[in-house]
Formats: sequence, C-alpha cells, structure tokens
Amino acid sequence: MAEKLAEVYDKYNIEIIGTRRGRGANILTTTDGLYILEPFRGSVNRLEQEYVLKGLFQKEGFLDLDALILNREGELITYDRYHQPFVLKRHFAGEECDMRNLADVVRAVQKLAELHSFGQNVATSFPKEWEKAKREKDRIMQKEICQAIAEGEELEQVARIYGMTPVAVRELVKQSNQNEVSEEVDTEDSSASDYDEKKERLESGKKSADRVLETFIRRNRELRKIHKFVSGMKRKNSFETLFLQTFSEYYDKGVRCEQIFTEVMKDTTISQNIWECHYGICHGNYNQHNVIIADGKEAIIHFERFSRGNQLDDLYQFARKVMEKNHFDYEILEMILDTYARKMELSGDDYKYMYVLFSYPEKFWKIANGYYNTNKAFLSPKHVEKLKMVMEQEKEKNEMLAQYSAFHLN
Repeated sequence: MAEKLAEVYDKYNIEIIGTRRGRGANILTTTDGLYILEPFRGSVNRLEQEYVLKGLFQKEGFLDLDALILNREGELITYDRYHQPFVLKRHFAGEECDMRNLADVVRAVQKLAELHSFGQNVATSFPKEWEKAKREKDRIMQKEICQAIAEGEELEQVARIYGMTPVAVRELVKQSNQNEVSEEVDTEDSSASDYDEKKERLESGKKSADRVLETFIRRNRELRKIHKFVSGMKRKNSFETLFLQTFSEYYDKGVRCEQIFTEVMKDTTISQNIWECHYGICHGNYNQHNVIIADGKEAIIHFERFSRGNQLDDLYQFARKVMEKNHFDYEILEMILDTYARKMELSGDDYKYMYVLFSYPEKFWKIANGYYNTNKAFLSPKHVEKLKMVMEQEKEKNEMLAQYSAFHLN
C-alpha cells in the first residue's frame, strides 16, 4: 500500500514530511501545509464542477474550503499502478465540530452563514464559468484528437482513448478543419443577464421545493408499504408490534407535512420571497463531520453534494442534527437561528418553511426503512431500542415545535 501511494504522491508538486491515516484517506504533512489524499468514487463531471466552484469561492475571498489540487499533468484525478483513482485536496488542522459544544455549534453556524453569503454571488457566476471551462476542455480535446489523427494514429484507437465513437471522432476532425474552435465572447446585455438570473432563481427554487415535496411523498409511500408488510406477518417480533402501535401517529404527521408544504408552496408570494432571499450555493451535506474547528478558524470540507438552490435546506439539516444531540432544547434552536440571521436575514416565511421541515417524522421513517431493508431472520434488538429512542425524541421535538410555533408563527 505504501509503495503504491508513494507513486501517487510523486505525481504532485508537494514535498511530504509525514503521512498518517484519516477517515478512509491519507493525511499528508508537507512543507506547504496539510493535504488529504482520498480514493475517488464519484462522477468526473461533478468533480470538474466542484473544482470550478471552489475556484470562484477563492476569487470571492472565501478560502476556508478543501481546494482540489491538480497533479503535475494538470489533472484532477491521479491513478495508481492498478488504475485506482485518487484526488488530492487541501486539508486543515483541527477537530470535527462537537454538536454538544455550543461554542462549536455557534462557530459552525457562523461559518455556514458566511458560506451562504459568498455562495449567493458565486451562484450567479458559476453557470457562465462552468460553460467557459467546458468550452476550453472541448477545445483542448479537439486539438489533441486532431493532432493524433494528423500524426497517423488509428481512428478506432483515438476513439477508444477518448471514449467516443469513430463516427464522432471523424465528425469532430471535420468540424475542426472547417472552422477552428475559438473562445466565444459573451455579448449579452445586462438586462438579459438580469432576466436570466431571476429566471434561474425561480426555477432552482421550484426544483428545491419539488425535491422536498417529492421526498415527503416518497417517504409516506414507503411507510404505507412497510405498514402493509408488517401487518401481513403472522408472527410479529417486539419491533414489529411496537411499529404497528405507533404507526398511525407518525404517518399522520407525515401526511400533514406533505399537505401543509403543498399549501405553503402554492402561495407564490411566500415561495418567491424564499427563493429571492435564499438562492445560492448549498453545501448539501453540512454536518459535524464536514466542519473543522481550530483555534481562531473554521473550515468546510466535502462539497460532493453541492447544488444551486434554497440555502435554508443546509440550515435545517445542520440544526436538526444539533437538536437531536441536545434533546431538542428550544433555546439552542433559537441560538442557531439568531446566529444565522445576523448574517443572513430570516423572514416570517422562512420560519414557516423551517417549521414544516422540522415537523416531518424523519427519524421514524429512517428506522422503519432500515428495518425493511434488513434481514428479518437476524433482526438486531437495537432496532427496538432505536424506535423507543425516536418515540422519546418525538415528545421532545413536539415541545420544541410548540414553543417555536408560539414565538414565530402566531
């Protein structure tokens, strides 16, 4: 393993002082700071988008991200001798955010608000920057293919290397001979740009709302399916008996959330207010594992799930994780929302949106879904423990939501 990775390290312009194992990766101490080498399992297209996105954040002045590092050949992915892919990123000294440490939570929320503030500017420039990057990539590929063909390389071999059909390669060479690829100058007037940006905000906002509603609908459908399955069993274990006893309460809440969310999003004034104010780059997986806390500094890592959409979804996901770790203490929720609102203003419509998200019985669905996809012959007693814990948490969450409703919705 060490020899294999050493070959990978040698493909980067870094001088390594020491290495250690991290969470499924290798952390490198170098003369230029910390880096992390991770196995790559995702989409190349998404990785290239992430590279462009982080470059825009850096241009805006937001530097506390795990920037992707190009290898000596200018590529994002580096392969070992067995053709296993790796990516190298900047890394940060410090510890993961402690959800029970309120000082850590405040700093993580402040960093999220800062990310979202920068992310609103980046979301506007990202589409054009990404199109520009794609055109440049296509130009380079076209040049390489034409050169290979001109030097006598077999058409089929070139097509295999670039993952294209021979017909596509032939057409590309023909186009190149007819007209050289040149960088297009964007002559759009500012009014057209403003219109497109507003349209993008509304379309992305609608997609975000549709995703939330689709999630509610899908989960409610899955709960019905699981209920039907358990009801049809002749012999029921303790988990299945408890599940049937509590099903109606949680399922009814899920259906109400689906109905309320549908009604809220039908109000175009509410929905447009939310999209106008909270459209931007979303992290997509903002939790304790992806926030590094150090003395005087916070950093954000793992942007694989980034998107353009409603940034309140990031805030909800983080707040929900914190509340689960702290018995749904309403004062902690207020602390989170107040901290975020100092940077990113929250309106009454935003609080309505957050209320519906918090109301959905997500943990009950998760436990039920986990049970359904587990081997029933070897069902762990932990399933019963988890379900009982969810029932206790639901009581705490109901108390929190009652306070929340009284303060923000009445």
